Amino acid sequence: MSNLEIVFKEISKNKIKLAASPNGATFEENFKQYLRKYGFNEISKNTMDDELKLFLTKIKKDILNKDDTMLLSNSLYKRALRKDFADFYIWQPYGSQEFPDFLVFSQNSVFAIEAKFSKEKQSKPMWNSNIPKKNSIYIFANHEFLDLTYFLGHDVISEDERAKLLALWEQTDKEYTKWADDFNKKIKDGAITNDYGFTTYIRRAYGQGKKHNKNAILDFFKNKNRADLENNVISFIGLHS
Repeated sequence: MSNLEIVFKEISKNKIKLAASPNGATFEENFKQYLRKYGFNEISKNTMDDELKLFLTKIKKDILNKDDTMLLSNSLYKRALRKDFADFYIWQPYGSQEFPDFLVFSQNSVFAIEAKFSKEKQSKPMWNSNIPKKNSIYIFANHEFLDLTYFLGHDVISEDERAKLLALWEQTDKEYTKWADDFNKKIKDGAITNDYGFTTYIRRAYGQGKKHNKNAILDFFKNKNRADLENNVISFIGLHS
């Protein structure tokens, strides 16, 4: 069994303790403790060597691309066969507001892990501008329920469904650009003055509800598929570590 499999089995056993974290930042720090305990060293962006910095730059586009669904290979370890290029993690590799919260490097793969935490009585994660990605791992903990679960992005949304949701925003972006160009032209031509600078913006956001499916699963803790979702994460890690 790989070290990362053990990490996830252990956080299941200690889910109450982890979910009792007072906030999301502490929850992530507590998750780090499990990574370190089971053999993963933390490498910060300030201390990593040039080869690792270059690798992070090369994979950034794929990691941040909302359309990308590929599990990345740890080509650093395979090419260089340096022990320090495996069994480590990077926290917030592309900043605090960007996906993912963790990149965990095994000998074969680079796992993207996103941590979701809520202090309210909320049974589903907040997705904001990101939608679950295929081959990515999500951990969701709730302070009020003292519960924690985890799942793979592709187990909660299909590729076709995801593509449809992303396509809506692509279309919206094009329409907004068209509107903005027309609005700016009217200002330039003097048709409107815009003296006080009023404008509009569209906030890209995703959520879950029963608008399209009255039987949609909105409770990740009481979900009848919960055990399967969690076991799939363990199997996925075991297959690709």
